[in-house]
Amino acid sequence: MKYSLTMRILHWLMAIMILGLIAVGWYMQGIPDEDPNKYNLYPWHKSFGVTLLVLVIIRFFVRLFSDVPAPPKALAGWEKTLSKITHVVLYLLMLLVPLSGLMMSDYAGFGVAWFGIELPEFLADNEQRAVTLHSIHSIIPYVLLGLVILHLAGAIKHRFFDKNSETDVLKRML
Repeated sequence: MKYSLTMRILHWLMAIMILGLIAVGWYMQGIPDEDPNKYNLYPWHKSFGVTLLVLVIIRFFVRLFSDVPAPPKALAGWEKTLSKITHVVLYLLMLLVPLSGLMMSDYAGFGVAWFGIELPEFLADNEQRAVTLHSIHSIIPYVLLGLVILHLAGAIKHRFFDKNSETDVLKRML
């Protein structure tokens, strides 16, 4: 059984967005503050981050109300457990990374525009919280990327190295 077409599209679209957002975020951090071009990427980063947040919420509900393939019976118990934990933490981080960025911008008084449309600010300016959220928003993408690598390694292992074709979970997402 494959995942629904909607789930597959969301999966691959979000995978590309996550990797792109992490890469752009790291690039932005490396640009010196005095460079006048540094802040040209921020509106795009925020817009795609808000889009990712909306997509992960949609994906959560699509998954909740869709038939999801059961783990292959041929998988070892520890692989099923690791897969379940990885997926739960991936969903949490896909929420926390953009939420921390959104909250950081709100607390810092920068606001967030979604492709030029100003979003309402819900949080009063608070420099200490902005600094804390900046740290969180700078660190948790590393955890997210680590889990993405683990997720990818598992898919590659099951696709190319397992002797049992029943454990090929990648075909369910293609």
